[in-house]
Amino acid sequence: MHSEEEQLESIKQWWSRNGKSMIIGAVVAIAGVGGWKGWENHQLSQAETASELYSELNQVVMNSTGDQRQQQADALIERITSNFSSSVYSDYAYLFAARLAVERDALDEAQAHLRAALDTTKVDAIELVVRLRLARILNSQEKVEEALSILDVADSGGFTTEFQSLRGDLLMSKGDALQAREAYQRALDASRSAGESTPLVEMKLDSLAAHGDA
Repeated sequence: MHSEEEQLESIKQWWSRNGKSMIIGAVVAIAGVGGWKGWENHQLSQAETASELYSELNQVVMNSTGDQRQQQADALIERITSNFSSSVYSDYAYLFAARLAVERDALDEAQAHLRAALDTTKVDAIELVVRLRLARILNSQEKVEEALSILDVADSGGFTTEFQSLRGDLLMSKGDALQAREAYQRALDASRSAGESTPLVEMKLDSLAAHGDA
């Protein structure tokens, strides 16, 4: 099964290949013939700067350690999210910020970063990744109802298995075995439809069956 990290990486690669041409297309459509060239160049320059800052952030997170890593990452995240808030790189920066906060066990801070990403992202797949990570944090904080509300979306896209599996865990923690079983079954059905396997979900279903959903 493809992890959400792998799916997020696919989004990043797609944006790297297509993002600039999308910006040009939008600029041409909006600006028309007169004066669009300067605006196009400005937008491309902005996209390139955001991309470079994000690449630098990625290198810092992957290759640095300790306080220096946190300080450098914080500075880059602030620049990206403040100056390029409407770009996909701002979404990635918030995800990095949340990851670093979780590493420090600063879960409220991680929540704040993920909620900021949820408020601003324009990419459906990124929104789903953000919702999953936010719901997991809320679950770890025993905020079950809030986590369930975060997972309540009309279409979970390619993340149905993950959404329904986590939903099952949350319902089990409430003592609602019947609805948990239904969620696990939806997770299992989604994984099978995708030609994937979810042995942990199968184990949970088997355990519920063995105990009569009690």
